[in-house]
Amino acid sequence: MNKIAKNELLPYKEYIQVHEKFLQRVIQEKKVRRVSLNERMSGLFETRLSVWFQIQEMIRAEQIEREEYIDEMLEVYNDLLPEDNELSMTLFIEIPNQNELRAFNKTIVGIEDSVQLRFGEHVITSYEPGEQEEEDESYTQSVHYVRLPFTPEQRKAFSEYEGEVVLAIAHENYQSTAVLSEELAASLKKEIVS
Repeated sequence: MNKIAKNELLPYKEYIQVHEKFLQRVIQEKKVRRVSLNERMSGLFETRLSVWFQIQEMIRAEQIEREEYIDEMLEVYNDLLPEDNELSMTLFIEIPNQNELRAFNKTIVGIEDSVQLRFGEHVITSYEPGEQEEEDESYTQSVHYVRLPFTPEQRKAFSEYEGEVVLAIAHENYQSTAVLSEELAASLKKEIVS
C-alpha cells in the first residue's frame, strides 16, 4: 500500500472546513473494518483513509502548521500502513477499569505475535514491526500495530477462498475467535492482491 505523501495532506485551516465530511466517510469505513474479538479486544484493519484521517485529526487537534511536525507525523503514521503482501491491523485492549487492565496486560505479554487470520488450511500469524528490542517482559501495551504477512501462495489462496475467514487470538494465556463479515473479508482480499 502506498504511503501517504505530504502533498496529500490538507493544511489545518483547509481541513477544519471539510472535517465533518471526512469524519462521516471514516465512520462508515470503520464500521466495516473493525472487528470485535470479544468483550476485551477489538481490531481495526487500517486503510489509507483511516491513517490519513488520523494524521489530519492530529493536525486539527494540535493546530499544527510547522513542516517538521508534519514530517514526523507522516513518518510515525505511515508505519501503520502495510507493506506489500501484508495486511495491517491495530489491536485494541479495551478494559475501562485501569487496575483490571494492568493486571490483564501482564498476562498477555507477546500478544502482538499471537493474532492469526485463518482461512481454509491457512494460518497467517502476526508480528509487530520494530517492537522486539523494546518489549517489557512483564507487561504489554493496550494498543498494538500488527502486520499479517502473506506468502505469494497464501495471497493467491486468500483471493480465491470462498469460506469463512476467522480472526483469532492464539496466545498461551488467552484465546478468542471472530468470523469476519463477508464485506470485510472481500475488502481484505482485494487489498492483499492489489
